[in-house]
Amino acid sequence: MQIVTENLSYVYSPKSKDMAVRALKNVNLTINEGDFFGIIGHTGSGKSTFVQHLNGLIKIQKGNGKILIGDYDLTDKKCDFKSLRSKVGMVFQYPEHQLFAETVFDDVAFGIKNFFPQLKDDELKSAVATAIETVGLNVNAIKDKSPFELSGGQKRRVAIAGVIATRPEILVLDEPVAGLDPKGKKEFIKLLHDLHNSFVKTIIIVSHDMNLVAENCNRICVFSGGEVVQVGTPKQVFLSAEKIKDLGLELPVTAYLTERLKEEKGVIVDNDFTENSFVTAVKKALKGGEND
Repeated sequence: MQIVTENLSYVYSPKSKDMAVRALKNVNLTINEGDFFGIIGHTGSGKSTFVQHLNGLIKIQKGNGKILIGDYDLTDKKCDFKSLRSKVGMVFQYPEHQLFAETVFDDVAFGIKNFFPQLKDDELKSAVATAIETVGLNVNAIKDKSPFELSGGQKRRVAIAGVIATRPEILVLDEPVAGLDPKGKKEFIKLLHDLHNSFVKTIIIVSHDMNLVAENCNRICVFSGGEVVQVGTPKQVFLSAEKIKDLGLELPVTAYLTERLKEEKGVIVDNDFTENSFVTAVKKALKGGEND
C-alpha cells in the first residue's frame, strides 16, 4: 500500500489562543510500497505527530489535508480505522512499556482477538506462535511466562510480536533502537530486515540515529518546524551537509568522513554513505592516488 499525504496540517489545542501549537504545516509526502523509509528531524519537528496520523491515532482535522493509504481515505467518515490499524502497525519508543497482560501469550494475542474475533482457538494459538517465533523467541519456553519477568531484549521482541501478530503490511517504529546496546541494535535491525523481506511490505522508522537511517533506509525525509524540508535517498539528503547541520542534526559518520576527506585532503570519496560503500570508495580513491 502506498502512502500519499497531501497538504496535511495539524494544530494542538486549536481552540485556545494561548495554547495552540501548529505541529504540521502543509505536509506533502509519498511513501512507496516497499520502502524502508527514514524520518529524521530535531525534537519538536513534527515527526511523531505525522506518523501517528498514519493509523488514525491522531485524526485529520477538518480542512487540514488528506491521507491516502492504499484504498483507505483517512478523511472519509466511512474509513474503517479498525481494518486500517490491522494493516498499519505502530511501535512506540521503548515498546516493552506497552506490555500489560499476565502472560506473553495473552499479550501477543490481544491484537489478534481485537482485529480478528472470528478466529477459532486453534487458529489464534497458531497465529500467536507464529508471531513469537518470527521475532526469534521459543514459543513453548516463553508463552506462559509473565512478560515482566523477561529480559529487556525479550520484552522488546514480545512487544513487537504483539504488533506483527496481525501481519501488517506497513510497520511504523518510533526510535526503534533506543536504549539498546550495539549487539542489541544489530540484532533488532536484522529482525526488521527479516520482516521487510517477509510480509511487512513497508517499514518506516523515526530516528535521531543518522547512522541507522543512512545504513538501512532507501529513502529519507527531513522534518523541521512541522514541514518536510527535504526528501531523497540517504546520499541525496546527507550530501547537503551544511543544511543538515543548520537543522540541528548530525551527519552519519560516513558522511562526516566523506566531507572531511574532501575539505582537508582533497580526496573525493563518492559513496552512498553505507559503511560498505564508504570503505569501497576510500580504497578506490587511495588506489587512484597511488596510480597518480
